[in-house]
Amino acid sequence: FVFVIQDQETKIKITARNSNFSLLPNSTTMKTFVTAALLFASASAQKVYDPELGSPQEAAAAMEAELLNVMEDDICYPDRPRPVRDGQRNRFNLLELSAYCEDSNGITYEWGGENGMDTADDCAEFCVVDVPEEALYQVLRGFEFNCGSGECRCLYDEGSIDSSNAKSFRDSNYNNRSTKGKGSIEKTSGNTRSTGFACYKRVGAELIEEDVTSSLRGRN
Repeated sequence: FVFVIQDQETKIKITARNSNFSLLPNSTTMKTFVTAALLFASASAQKVYDPELGSPQEAAAAMEAELLNVMEDDICYPDRPRPVRDGQRNRFNLLELSAYCEDSNGITYEWGGENGMDTADDCAEFCVVDVPEEALYQVLRGFEFNCGSGECRCLYDEGSIDSSNAKSFRDSNYNNRSTKGKGSIEKTSGNTRSTGFACYKRVGAELIEEDVTSSLRGRN
């Protein structure tokens, strides 16, 4: 993709060189790219030709870096991943970038992880589809994803992962002694801790919690 800002004295090109674009060759990605490019071109027009801010080439390089950062976040961290399992669409909402997911008491969750993911869509697909255990699927609270490292963490209540189902993951924190979160995701760590992870909450996790509670009450 190439966008050109041109006058009689100089020509400036903004090109998309990020390899992530090859992963999502669809109209949504194109629309995002075009919108971002036009917004930055318009907002930065004066900057490009202001001698006090450096040469046109330096200004163009700064514009391109800023633009690619915006597009990378948009592609790596889509707002609403929607993976499908057994014909049922699962919905996740992005709560916050650079934050861990927490329960109502500010405690992070038990997680099972996998590496090598390119986007949060891939992470959602892994947690919903690739983890085979139906019991884990039913109690999935959400996930955390780090675009820089490609690390994906599927989030569960304390005690959900054991030595048997932990085999579905490359790594897990189930066997450490720290207290894990319980119940639906209610908070994020925000700026209290620096993290490359983004927090995604599963829509309807509260309903799953109510169903489990009702089932337990019915046994008593």
